[in-house]
Formats: sequence, C-alpha cells, structure tokens
Amino acid sequence: MAITSMSFLFFFLPLALFVYYFADDKAKELVLLLLSIVFYAIGSIQYIVLFSVAVFLSVLIGRGIGRFSDKTAAKKCLLVLGILINVALLGYYKYSGFALSTWGKIISKNIRIKDIALPLGISFFTFKSISYLVDIFKGKAELSENPIHDAVYLSFFAQVQSGPLSRYNDMTAGEQKKFNSALLSDGVYRFMIGFSKKVLLANVLSNITTEVFNTPLDSFSTAYAWLGSVCYSLQLFFDFAGYSDMAIGISEMFGYKCPENFNYPYMTESVARFWRRWHITLSEWFRDYVYIPLGGSRNKRILKVYFNLFVVWLLTGIWHGAAWSFIFWGLGYYVAIALERMLNLPSRLKKPWSVLYRIPVLLFINFQWVLFNSPDLKFGLRYIKRMILPYSNELKNRRTLFLIKDYRLFIVIAIILCTPVVTTIAKKLEKRKVIGLLFEGLVALVVIGAFIWSVSFVVAGQNNPFAYANF
Repeated sequence: MAITSMSFLFFFLPLALFVYYFADDKAKELVLLLLSIVFYAIGSIQYIVLFSVAVFLSVLIGRGIGRFSDKTAAKKCLLVLGILINVALLGYYKYSGFALSTWGKIISKNIRIKDIALPLGISFFTFKSISYLVDIFKGKAELSENPIHDAVYLSFFAQVQSGPLSRYNDMTAGEQKKFNSALLSDGVYRFMIGFSKKVLLANVLSNITTEVFNTPLDSFSTAYAWLGSVCYSLQLFFDFAGYSDMAIGISEMFGYKCPENFNYPYMTESVARFWRRWHITLSEWFRDYVYIPLGGSRNKRILKVYFNLFVVWLLTGIWHGAAWSFIFWGLGYYVAIALERMLNLPSRLKKPWSVLYRIPVLLFINFQWVLFNSPDLKFGLRYIKRMILPYSNELKNRRTLFLIKDYRLFIVIAIILCTPVVTTIAKKLEKRKVIGLLFEGLVALVVIGAFIWSVSFVVAGQNNPFAYANF
C-alpha cells in the first residue's frame, strides 16, 4: 500500500491515528507495532512472516547484547550473529540472482535463476537493524525498558518502505506519547508538502522520463536526451524527497521526531558535498558504520584513505541495486570524490571559479542519474554519448519542443523548488512581522491548494510507485 494511495490517505492513516491516540499510553507502542505489521502485510503479504521473524530476532539479539556491560567474547559473537543474519537475508533476496547470473557468464554456463520477489524495504530494514545492533554494542543506544519500542523502531510503517534511516536514539529522544497538537499539525503540513512533491512534480515529470528512456537510442536527438536526463534528475529528487517529507510528517503525527534526509542537493558546491545534502541518512550511515570503522580519513597512509573511500562507494553502488550499472554508478562517485580530494577542490578555487565549478559538478551528477535509471550499463553509456556528441533527429527535436511546451509549468516550478528561494524569502521577512505572517499564510494556502490538486490527480488514477521502493 503506497502512502500516496487513496486507501492509505482516507482509510489507513486516519484510522491509525484514531486508534493510536485513543489507546492507553502504555499500549500505544503495541498498537503502533500492530499497525506497522498490518501495513507491511498489505504491501508484502508473502513476506510478512519473514519480516516479523527478522524483527523479532534483531530485537532478541539486541537485547542480548545490551545485557553485557563489557565487550566480552559472547557480546561480540551476538553482534556478529545479528549482522550476519541481516546481511544474509539481504544477500539472498536482493543479490543471489545477480551473483548467479554473473557467475554463469564467467564459467560460460546458462544457470537457471529463480525469480525472487524483493521484500518491501529490505535494504532500509537491514541497515536500521545493523545500526541498532552496533549502537547497542558500543553503548551509544539507550535501550528502552520495553522491547516493543525496539520493534516499533525497526518496523514503523512511516519509514519501513524507503527510510529515512533514523537511529534508535533519534526515535527514543523525540518520542512524545501524549497528544501534541503542534507536532501533529506540523506533521500534517509536512505530509501535504511531500505528497504534492511526489504527485504534482515527480509523477508528472515521469511522463517525460518514461517516454524518453523507453525510446530506442538510435532515434534520439541530443536535445531529446538532455530533456530526459534533466527531467529525471528533477523527478528522482521530488520523488524521494517527497517520500522523506511524508515519512517525517507521519512520524510527527504519531509523536516521533525523524531526521532530515535532503537539503537542496542540487545547490551543492562539490560532488562530495552533494552527498551531505542528498539522502543524508544513508551517507551518515556509511560514514559511521563503514568509513570510520575502516579508519576514515585519519589514517596516515594516504592509500588506505582512498581504499576506505573505494569500499564505501562500492557498497553504496551495490546497496542501490543488483546490477553492474549501479556498481559503476557508485564507483563513478568514488573517482570524482577522490579527484576532488587529491586536487583540494573546490577549496583551492577563488571566486568566480568556485561558483563556476558547480556547473561541471551538476553535469557529472546528471550523467550519473542517467546510469542510475538505465536498464543496463551499455544503455547508460550510449545514452550519455548521445548527450555529449551532437545527434540531430528532426522528429525528436520537434517532440522535445512539444514536451517542453506541454510541461513547461511543472519543469519551471521543479527547478525553482530545487533552490531555497522560498525559505530565503521567509527568513528575510522574519523581522517584518506583518509581511512575514502574510507570506507564511500565502505559502500555506499554496501548500493546501497543491495538496487538493494532488489528491485529484491520484483520484484520477495518475499515481506511480516510489523510485526507492524497490531498494
């Protein structure tokens, strides 16, 4: 069940809020756990038993680790066991087919591969479970007295599908079981913003990207290729950022704080800083649980530092998908970030060169999204070639102009909202109370209007699954 569906919006969510807030304070987390299990069952009924067992085992092992005060051998064994169980589940369901296919090509044999459906949100669940176990082991997680709280953290329906990758302490520290009208209203407002981003911008732009990426490359023109790539960069941002806004909003509705996941990523100053703005919780996860344990940047041997970066970006590519295009996509970021580090970019550049440096950065990110959205590596590289080398096709050039004319309003709005123009204006008007309040009111009216418009789109059947739902 998608959180942009009418069944979720007008049935599941209102009913869940009603049941949760009318339940006794001691039973609220149990109610939320049951609601999360129901949500998962609706979205992935064939894996509900697997998911429930995985949550139970992670909590059981986590609580077992928490019983030891020192880092004894038994405590370490429990940590390793918990990580292995989670990684094994992810490896089997997400990567076994890719591994067998690759091995078959190496030994020149046609290996029959069983088509395995991917459990809902398994990549996000696995990473949350690992962070939960490691934080308990290191004494960073302050365990609740009630193990049901741990199960809620791992299975919470607002975040189980596509994150954000919150930490255990994030959810515990921000928890408010008593009704908080301000938090609830903030959550509803944030949900409406995310819903509108997804439906009005991501879904509409997907009409262009779906057409372009499904067109045979031989009939492409350079302009047509650029339109598809730029629109996909915008689509993916509003799709995933929209989901994150909705997840944060739902979390707040139920009295929980949720970490931010995006910070105007296309305003980045460099490739490395892009990942401090895009999917922030994933970047922080790799930093805390892979990069720093490997030695991070403090290692005296410079080659070891670059090796640590290589491991992180290889795993980042693999995490995003079981295909060579994702692996090369991850390694592409490794090469770019390693070069920036070697050349000390953009720190060594003075204005206006530091500002102009953003142009090749955005071009690189755009090329990377082409690989990300390509069915295979060969298609992605050929697509990028069409973007770089001029190709003319009169029919496709006309089609490009038609699409731009037909969707220009949505494209322009998407580009504007990729920048902090609204928040900047609001900040500047803070001291001018009357005008500031009027501006806030105007923005609120626009959000409400956009939400109502979005709902009409979904009612009309114009709704697509989330891009990150398959991860």
